[in-house]
Amino acid sequence: MLPALLDNICLGGLRVERLSSLAHAAECLAAAASTLSEAARAAAESMAFESASGTKDDTMEATKTINDPTPEESELLTDPPLSLILLNPAPDPISLPTEPESDDVEKHDEEVEPSVDIEDILTTGLGGYEPDVIEIDKDDEVSIYESVSEPVADFQEHPDMHDDIPGDEPPVETHTEDSSLGHAVIPTEVETPINPKQAYRIIVENEFDVLLSVCALIEKNQRVICYMPCGTPPLSLYKQLIEGVTSIPVCVPERMSSAKQDAAYRGFLQNDNSIVLIPGTIPPNVVMEGTNTWVIHVGWPPNHEKYLSQIKKHQARNNVVIACSGDLDLYSSRAPLMARTQIWPKCGDPFTASVNALRQSFEQTLAKIPDHVKEKVYPDWIQYHGSYGPRYVKAWNSIALVQQANYYLLHVVKYRRKSLNSGAAEEELLPEVSSGFIAQNSLQLAFQAGVIHVKHDSGLNHISSLAQTDIKSPTLSASEVNGSTAGTSIPGPSNRLHLSEKIKRKGSISSAGTPSEQVDFKLAPGHTYFTIDEEFDAIPLMCFIAGKYDKAICFLEGQGSLRHYQKLFSKILPSTSLVIAPEMTNSDQANNDAASRFVSSSVSAVLLLTYSTTNLPSVLRERKVGCCVYWGFHLPLKQGSPHLSDFSHIINWILLHPRVAKKHRDQLTCPSTTMIVSKSQQSELKRQSTDVKEHPGARALLDLGPKSVLWSMRNTTVSVLMTEETTAKGLYVNRIYGLGTVSRTERSAEEVVRMANRYSAKILLRGVAEDASENFPPVAGKLPIPRTVVDRFTLQPAIDAGLASIG
Repeated sequence: MLPALLDNICLGGLRVERLSSLAHAAECLAAAASTLSEAARAAAESMAFESASGTKDDTMEATKTINDPTPEESELLTDPPLSLILLNPAPDPISLPTEPESDDVEKHDEEVEPSVDIEDILTTGLGGYEPDVIEIDKDDEVSIYESVSEPVADFQEHPDMHDDIPGDEPPVETHTEDSSLGHAVIPTEVETPINPKQAYRIIVENEFDVLLSVCALIEKNQRVICYMPCGTPPLSLYKQLIEGVTSIPVCVPERMSSAKQDAAYRGFLQNDNSIVLIPGTIPPNVVMEGTNTWVIHVGWPPNHEKYLSQIKKHQARNNVVIACSGDLDLYSSRAPLMARTQIWPKCGDPFTASVNALRQSFEQTLAKIPDHVKEKVYPDWIQYHGSYGPRYVKAWNSIALVQQANYYLLHVVKYRRKSLNSGAAEEELLPEVSSGFIAQNSLQLAFQAGVIHVKHDSGLNHISSLAQTDIKSPTLSASEVNGSTAGTSIPGPSNRLHLSEKIKRKGSISSAGTPSEQVDFKLAPGHTYFTIDEEFDAIPLMCFIAGKYDKAICFLEGQGSLRHYQKLFSKILPSTSLVIAPEMTNSDQANNDAASRFVSSSVSAVLLLTYSTTNLPSVLRERKVGCCVYWGFHLPLKQGSPHLSDFSHIINWILLHPRVAKKHRDQLTCPSTTMIVSKSQQSELKRQSTDVKEHPGARALLDLGPKSVLWSMRNTTVSVLMTEETTAKGLYVNRIYGLGTVSRTERSAEEVVRMANRYSAKILLRGVAEDASENFPPVAGKLPIPRTVVDRFTLQPAIDAGLASIG
């Protein structure tokens, strides 16, 4: 009996101890619940939370249903699982706070989530909670995550919902109850995550807000490529503007080769806080790596395929188009791009607020930029949106085109802002352009309507990209002939005649024709030649002939020039044609690789080779070539006669050219060979090669009026040369290389530069009027010569004589 009694006494004591421990634990839990309740009420200003308070007696009654706590259970109570912590951030629920209550309230002042009742914890236990149940990307049984994810999925399924203005899209809010907890969950704003494989758009209502939104989108530590809706000249304005507003360094293209430009871009974009501005038609070969990389297209892309190729090439994490809603209907790319892009997920009140916060700084920065910098936008905008520009709008005639340019200059760029704000008439504030600019951009109707102003004598420093000291009678564009008043000419000095009158007096044509009256051009087999009156016609004529065949080879002079001609021809020929040139100079392997790509091309292709390539790649025998075109200039061993054209003249060339062409015939399957020669070469060509005949369509083709089928190709070439300054400089420098190889005792430095300048003015339309043609005046001034070239060929005397500058 005694052992049993002792056992009962001990067991009773143990029960008392356990009950005492449980009571003590219950008191701790109650105190903790009370503290938590006070903290929640202090933090939640607009939400009512149920207080978790109870009396000591209630807690003692509840403890009767609890098993004796094991060490493992105590450890769980001390360290709740991750899901419970996230849903109910709170201090250790069973450790009594040692700080005063006021301190504890301050410690948890940031908590806004509702707490879970302590009794619920005690009755349901903690073992059922697993940390991974809060992962949104898995099948979660907690109702809060299900209810949040549903609106997001619905939002992503409708990418073309209303997007007129950023902020039209309300943030997604969800109000739900968790049935397992019995408490209301606070409203949650859900932001759609950025998908790196998805392109986005931001559409604004006001064109002025496009550039402002670009600045708002760009933040610190980003690496950004911005495709601008312009050529190179206006980039200096946008550089000053974006740098001034964002305080982030901006890089714009320099005068260098494309390979050097790409290397410079890659080096610049290695650093965070870097922005590169690029014309919309010149995609650099740059792959962007990292999470904070951006490609922003400013303005609605007019070409869907080109847009896709650009974002694919750069592989940036974020791809966003920022455009004005009024531009969407101007281009056929609207439908495919709207389907391809989605509304920028962060559009909404925060983004609108960031745009408005920058507005004052943006306007102040824009106001500080001088008007002479803003002027560069005007002619470029017209050319870029004109009939030969990459952003051509078919719905606009020349009047509408200029009116849009005027609005952009005065109201978006804020040109002569003070005068406009003071009430001056808008038409009085517009800058003047040259008469050559009017002709080459088909703006005769706009001039007659008075919406564009012409300066009678456009100097070299004039804003027009066609500036020169003396502009002769311009040629009417085909699109304006029918709308022009008979006898109307562009204003200028009284001794200038309209080109149609000059052509009539020369007897070339009896009247200005229209495109519908153009003479049909028929392909001619055999060996033919074209005699050009205007040296400028060489490039558009080569492109025209090559474009008539599925496969054509153009033989040119100068290994170093091929890559520059490739870039030029690619811009002049239709985008469906592939222009191929060897990757390296003086390399048989490079020639073979280029020829293989040419032969295997599934689209129309043009192969560029030097006519000094006597042994052609053998792969060219495998496929029939439609036509071979020869054009070049060979240097004389001695000075030629003064009357000869200085860059396509020479007897040596005329003797070499037919012999090379004859040798190529045995290495190709080509039914047609044609040569482009000057008048001075024609008689010698006939004498040396009796089997070469004048092309039957030569006279009609080379007509200077609209009846010529070369009319459109000439205009395209002029338009391309306006924007391809780097390419023109590359060809100019290579021409100097060819001329400079002759010793200075046989050809002086001055003569080398004069001959190169005449080539540049007549062929590339870069130079001064005295070196150029009357019918095809320069589009810009003289090109500079690099210092290394000046030193290599001892050309300093020509620089000292003012024939060229170093740059």
